[in-house]
Amino acid sequence: MIMTTRCVILLLLVSFLLPACNPVKNMQGRERLTQLKAVVNNYRKMMRWGHFNEAAQYLKSSDGSEIQSDLENMSRYKVTNYTVADQITSESQSEAKVTAYVDFYDIDTGVASSVRDEQFWWFDEEEKHWFLGSPMINFSDHVK
Repeated sequence: MIMTTRCVILLLLVSFLLPACNPVKNMQGRERLTQLKAVVNNYRKMMRWGHFNEAAQYLKSSDGSEIQSDLENMSRYKVTNYTVADQITSESQSEAKVTAYVDFYDIDTGVASSVRDEQFWWFDEEEKHWFLGSPMINFSDHVK
């Protein structure tokens, strides 16, 4: 009798805990995080090697408004180091805050500077793609 009661309790406990694991949701979350890491890494490479026009293709605000970046002004600068230091995602894994440290110099003057770039990334459910929802670095604002 005691063994049967324990089995029933164990069975009930397992039946309540299994839906909490939801492997499908966890798998989708892992796929999103993997995609975010790949997109952020690709953006990092584009910025590092001065492909600002290509990097700007990731710009898209979540509310539909246009995000302006002065690509002509950006071409005056050369990035020497771009390090992604932190990446924090929301619980829903549809938004992320990425912190990057960027070292650069002005091509004309040779003045070197660095900046901490706080980026807001968001996942578009329709396009199944991550986008940068904050402006690109304005290097001119950070020249020493």
